[in-house]
Amino acid sequence: MRLIFKNLNILRSIINTINTSFEIKEIVESAGNNLPNLFEFSSFGVLWKAESSLYLFQEESCPPSFTQEVAGNMARVFSVLGEEPDDLSRITLQVEKRKLRPSHMVMDPKATLKSYLVLPLAVGEEIIGSISLNSDQPNAFDAQDLQFFSVIGYQMAATLKHFQRFSTVKTMAIYDPLTTLYNRRYFEERMIVEAQKSFYGGSFLSLVMVDIDHFKKVNDTFGHTEGDKVLQEIASLLKASVRKKDTVARYGGEEFILILPEAGLEEAGMIAERIRRLVENTLFELGQARIHLTVSLGISNFPGHHARSKEDLVKMADQALYDAKRGGRNRVCVFHSIQG
Repeated sequence: MRLIFKNLNILRSIINTINTSFEIKEIVESAGNNLPNLFEFSSFGVLWKAESSLYLFQEESCPPSFTQEVAGNMARVFSVLGEEPDDLSRITLQVEKRKLRPSHMVMDPKATLKSYLVLPLAVGEEIIGSISLNSDQPNAFDAQDLQFFSVIGYQMAATLKHFQRFSTVKTMAIYDPLTTLYNRRYFEERMIVEAQKSFYGGSFLSLVMVDIDHFKKVNDTFGHTEGDKVLQEIASLLKASVRKKDTVARYGGEEFILILPEAGLEEAGMIAERIRRLVENTLFELGQARIHLTVSLGISNFPGHHARSKEDLVKMADQALYDAKRGGRNRVCVFHSIQG
C-alpha cells in the first residue's frame, strides 16, 4: 500500500510537470527526468503529429540502432492507428540523452527493442500523437505500468492540444497569411530585441528595405490574383537569399524588410545585390504571359550610419530605398546623410 501511495505521488509530480511546461521539448525533458522514478525504461518517446516530430529521452548508452528501432516502431504503430504513413524520413527526430542507469548496467551496443508500451495521445476522437516507453529487457512493463502510463498520456494529450491551439493563434498573430513571411507586427517586436543587442552590445545590425518596381502595373494589367502570386514568389526568393539568423517580413503592400543581425555594410550589400539579381533573372508566369520584374533596395546600418534608435534605422533604410527608386529602380542604395 505504501508503494502505491509513493507511486501516486510520483505520478502527481509528473502530471504537474507536464501541466506547467511551455513547449513540447520541455515536456519531454521534464517528464523524462521524473519517469525513471516510476518505470524502468531505456527510452521514452513522444511523437507529435502537428510538427511531424519525434522526441526521444533515453539512456545515454543507447546505441544508434536501438534509437532507430524505437523510432521505426513508434511510426509503425502510429500508422496502424490510421494516422500518418510510417515514413521516418518525414519525421524530425530529436534525441535527449541522460544517464538513467548505473555504470555497470550500460546498454549492450547490440541491444534490441524487447518490450514497449505505445499509447495514442487522443483528445476526443482526434489522435494528435503517441507516447512510448521502450526497453531492451523482455517483459519490462506490467498492467500497473500501463495504468499509470495511460494517466500520463491522457494529461500529455490535453497539454499538447493546448499547445496546438496556441500555436495556431501565434501563427495568425505573427505571420502574413499571403506570403507566410513574418508580418509588420512581428518585425517591430524583433527589431526591439535586435536593436538592444546591437546598440548596447556594439555589434553590427543592418536593415534592407525591398520594394517591387512598378507593382501597380502588374495588378492593373494582370489582376490582383496574379499580383498575389508575384508577392508569394518574391517572398520565396527573399527567404532563399538570406541567412538562417535573418528575419524577412512583409512591411506592407509590395514592400518587404530584412533584419540582418551582425551584418556589416559589405555583407548587407552582398545579400541585397544577390536578391536584386535573383529577382531580375527570374521569369514570372502571370496568366498566359511570362515577364521579368525588378526590385529596388535600400540599406541602413548600425553603427555605420550613427542611428540613435531603431526608428532611425528604419527611416534610413526607407530613405535609401527612395534614393534607389529615384535613381532609376532595379538597384541597391546605401543610406547617406545629407551634409548641410
